[in-house]
Amino acid sequence: MPDIIVIGGGSGGTAAATRAAQLGAQVTVIERAHLGGMCVNNNCIPMSSLLASVELYRNICQAANLGIQVGEPSFNVPGMVAHRDRVVQDLREGIAGILPTFGIEIIEGQARLVDAKTVEVDGRRLQATRAIILATGAQWAPLPPGIEDVMRPDEAIQIDSVPDRLLIWGGGVPDIEFATLYAALGSQVTLAVDGPYPLPLEDYEIGQRLQGILQKQGIQVINDVRLKSVTRNGGLDVTLSGLKGDTLVTVDKFLWAGRVPAIDGLELEQAGIKLNGGAVIVDDRMQTNMPGVYALGDLTGGIMYSSLATVGGLVAAENAMGFTRRLDQRAVPRYAFSLPEVATVGLTEDEATDQGYDVEIANITYGSNPRAMSLGEVEGGIKFVADRKLGKVLGVHIVGYRATELIAEATLGIQLEALAEDFAWAIRIHPTLSESMVEAGRAIFGQALYIPRF
Repeated sequence: MPDIIVIGGGSGGTAAATRAAQLGAQVTVIERAHLGGMCVNNNCIPMSSLLASVELYRNICQAANLGIQVGEPSFNVPGMVAHRDRVVQDLREGIAGILPTFGIEIIEGQARLVDAKTVEVDGRRLQATRAIILATGAQWAPLPPGIEDVMRPDEAIQIDSVPDRLLIWGGGVPDIEFATLYAALGSQVTLAVDGPYPLPLEDYEIGQRLQGILQKQGIQVINDVRLKSVTRNGGLDVTLSGLKGDTLVTVDKFLWAGRVPAIDGLELEQAGIKLNGGAVIVDDRMQTNMPGVYALGDLTGGIMYSSLATVGGLVAAENAMGFTRRLDQRAVPRYAFSLPEVATVGLTEDEATDQGYDVEIANITYGSNPRAMSLGEVEGGIKFVADRKLGKVLGVHIVGYRATELIAEATLGIQLEALAEDFAWAIRIHPTLSESMVEAGRAIFGQALYIPRF
């Protein structure tokens, strides 16, 4: 009889299971599909693998600028897919291999929550002596009424064919990534954004900067529109409704990449778990309304990132084992593996202003960074949002090469309540991209060394 039952073998579920086992628990993980969850199998891992191929292709195309002569490059889509599948398979096998080393039992099947201690898996009942942790992640969102003939992300990630004309509905992270991927592969991409700019929940300057870069890649961006209808007429006629009326876009494929918490088959409400809009309600200890039942990650709604699910899994496991741990979401990095990448953490400028801060802003372009210049990666920039009075860094927002790596420094800084002065007086290797983080700290005080004074 297990001490803890974890439903879901994705990033959060495997983190919870491993941490609980490290603390001495006998753990059973139940997974109905593939270990690794949506991230490994249908989202961030296959997407980042495919975009790594696109990035290499672009670098080869620019090789002459760095003094390297090569032949005319071309995409080998089956080869890209094979690379993606190898990465996914290696990760699946790695997870399947490492969990048993912690004494963790893996069961395949559809789980149903019966009560606070009981789970049923394909007719077999299991009892947990300590706790049950729900970590089923997300699933693709249902389509709006009357909208049919749509390509879903699990189909789009297969790249069985590259449509001549593709419309992507949204403006969130997966939408931006798919737009970048398919535009590089040759599709004429239209990105229909349900907000004033791509990534509408992020800082406005980041969204506007990203939009300009996407447009340079040949992606048509239409902002502030709602989806009205999709009808087949040879191709697909997609009608978008905006402030200036309707816009008709005719395409070959229409991609809908929305996600919602994966609660299908769990029968949570019947067991007594409270939901809000289909998401499980939890506190900062990952505790649901039912004592001894925890939930985490995409299942709880909000920001859907596997990195957040992982930490949520650790929090849930420690609390299930009698410790007291709370999830601190002040410094959760948000990111997109587009080309170039986007990464942000903390407050946007508008959020900081709304919270009453006297805001100071610093913007550093990639074009002023010697390392970015030598790499030929000068698109984008870094924005610091700070409190003018104390110099406390409130938010950092990056569009540019390796933004997802640079944001780690800012994330730790915000978590430790660092001041812009701490960044300004830090010493970084020269030349590196990280020097621009130092320059941004200096710029908050008007002491930037590489911004002209006018």
